[in-house]
Amino acid sequence: MKVVHLSDIHVWRYTWNVGQLVGVRAWWMLALLRGRAHQFQLERVDEVVARVRSLNPDHVLITGDLTTSALPDEFADAKRHLAPLMADRERITILPGNHDRATRRSSTTNRFESAFGLYMPRLTFPWLRRLDDETAILGLDATRFHYTPRGRIPTAQLDQARALLTDAPGRPRRLIVASHYPIAAPPPYERELAAKRLENADELAAWLARVGPHIFCCGHVHAAWAFRPRELPDQLCLNAGAPLYRDPAALQPPGFLEIDLDADRVKVVHQAWDGTEWKPIVMVDERVFGKA
Repeated sequence: MKVVHLSDIHVWRYTWNVGQLVGVRAWWMLALLRGRAHQFQLERVDEVVARVRSLNPDHVLITGDLTTSALPDEFADAKRHLAPLMADRERITILPGNHDRATRRSSTTNRFESAFGLYMPRLTFPWLRRLDDETAILGLDATRFHYTPRGRIPTAQLDQARALLTDAPGRPRRLIVASHYPIAAPPPYERELAAKRLENADELAAWLARVGPHIFCCGHVHAAWAFRPRELPDQLCLNAGAPLYRDPAALQPPGFLEIDLDADRVKVVHQAWDGTEWKPIVMVDERVFGKA
C-alpha cells in the first residue's frame, strides 16, 4: 500500500475587509505583507498536486493547515487546487490544522468541516478509518481557536481514542496515528516545536508508548523528518513538511512524503523540490510492524 502524506499547504489570500481582520488573522495578514507571501509559493500548488497524482497512491493523507488564516476564500481556493486528489473520497483523508481554526468564527461555524468534512469518516474526533484489512488511520484533533499556536487534545477525545484501540477485533495490525501536532521533534527542531507545542504531549505519549508499533503522521513544523522519539521507540514519527515553503536557510527542501507499506516494512521517501526538479530522497526503509 502506498500512502502520500501532505501537510501545511497554507493557501493564502490577502483581505482588507476590516470585519475579517479579527483575532490572529490580523497578525497573519501582517506576516504575509512582511514576506510570508513570498515564502509560500502558491504558483506551485498545482504542480505539487500533479506530482502526487503521478505516484498513483492508494491513499492521500493531509494533516492540516490547508489555509493560512481560515478565510472562506482560502478554503475555496484549497478545495479548487486539491480537487484532482479528492475525486474519490474513499482515497483521501484530511484533518484540520491550527491555521484552519484561526478565528473564533471560523472555529465555531465549523468552516473546516464545511469544506473538508466529507474526507473524514465522521466530523467529530477521534475516529478510525480503515484503508485495507490490515491498515487504519486513527485521527486525532488538538486544534482550537486560540491566540497562540499551541494545541491540546481534550481529555474526552483521548479517552475515546483509547477505547477505539482497546477493542481487539477492531484493532488494525498496521496503525497510522494522524495529528497536526507532533509529539516530539528531532533535535534541530526541538526549540521551534517548544514554542508551539502540543500542551498535553506527555499524556498522549504515555498512552501511545503502550499501543505498540505505529506510524505517527504530523505537520505544524515546516520540515520533513522521519525519526523515532526517545520516549516512543515503537513509533516512527513522520512530518511531511510544507510543499510550497521556500526558505534558503531551511535544513530540508520543501516537499511531501511517499510512504510504502509492504507487510511489516515501511519505506519513506521525501519527494523533495530542489528549486528546479523533484528529487526522491529515501529517509527510512525498515521493519516497523510485527515486532515482538
